[in-house]
Amino acid sequence: MSTMTARRVLLAGCGDLGTRLGLRLVDQGHEVIGLRRRVAELPDAFETIGMDLTRFGAPARSRADHPARSDSRLADLDAVIITLTPDEPSRAGYERSYLDGLRGLASVLESQPGRVVLVSSTRVLAEDPTRVIAEDSPIAPESGPGEVLAAAESEAAELFDCLTIVRPAGIYGPGRNRLINAVRRGRPLNHQRWTNRVHRDDLVHGLERLALDPEPPDLVHAVDSLPAQMGVVAAFIADRLGVSVPGHIDGEMPGGKRIDGARFGSLVGDLTFPTYRDGFAAMLTDRS
Repeated sequence: MSTMTARRVLLAGCGDLGTRLGLRLVDQGHEVIGLRRRVAELPDAFETIGMDLTRFGAPARSRADHPARSDSRLADLDAVIITLTPDEPSRAGYERSYLDGLRGLASVLESQPGRVVLVSSTRVLAEDPTRVIAEDSPIAPESGPGEVLAAAESEAAELFDCLTIVRPAGIYGPGRNRLINAVRRGRPLNHQRWTNRVHRDDLVHGLERLALDPEPPDLVHAVDSLPAQMGVVAAFIADRLGVSVPGHIDGEMPGGKRIDGARFGSLVGDLTFPTYRDGFAAMLTDRS
C-alpha cells in the first residue's frame, strides 16, 4: 500500500475506465465512490451512488422536476474523475450526457472538489495532417459531437474551480476491438487518414496520476508516441491476423490529425504500450 495520504475520489459516470481506475486507487488505500445510473455491476470495494446526473442538469419545468438530492459523501472530495458516455452517438445524445451531466454533477456536489478531471476527446481539435497538434493548439471541432464536447470543456471550466481536461484519441485495448474486426472483415479504409491512439491501460494510469498529483496540468492530450496513417496500422494488424490488407475507400483523401503525446508521456512516464504496434501485438497475442 502507498504511504501517500488516503484520498477521497468520486468516479462520476463510472464505466470501464472509471472502474479500472478505481480498482487501482483502492489497491493504494484510497477511498473510491462510484456514481452512475446503475451500480449493481460496480466492485464491492467501491462505495456506490446510484444517480442519473442528467436528471439534475436538464432544464426544469418546475421545482418538482428537480427534487433535492443530498448525500454527505459528495462533500470534501479530493478529486472527481468524470468519464461520461453518450446514450446515443448524436448531438442530442452528447448534449444530454455531457452538458446536462456536468450541470447535474455540479448541482449535487456538496462542496467544490480539490480537483476535477474531465475526460473529453480529441474530437474538439481540427483535422489538419500537415502539422503536429499540441496542447496549445486552438480547438476547432468539425462535428456536432465535437462541438458539444468543446462546449462541455467550457462549461466545466465555469462550474469547477480546479479543472484538468484530458482529451484521449482512439482508446483501444481488451474489449475495444473495432479496428481489428474491421481488418478481419476486409472493410475498406481511408489509408491516407492520420490517426492517433492510446491504450486503455495507459489512459487509466494517466487518470490515476491526475487524480493524485498535487499540481497536475490543466490540459493533456492522451495519445501514445506514434501517430500513423490508417493504412499502415491496418497493414500491421492484417499481417498479425494473416489476412489481406483492406482496400481503399472510394475518393480517398488525406485527412485526420497528428497529435503530440509528449505531455502525456511526461505525466505517465514510460507507457506500457508506447505505440499501436505494442498495443495491438499484445491484444492479438492474447487472442491467439
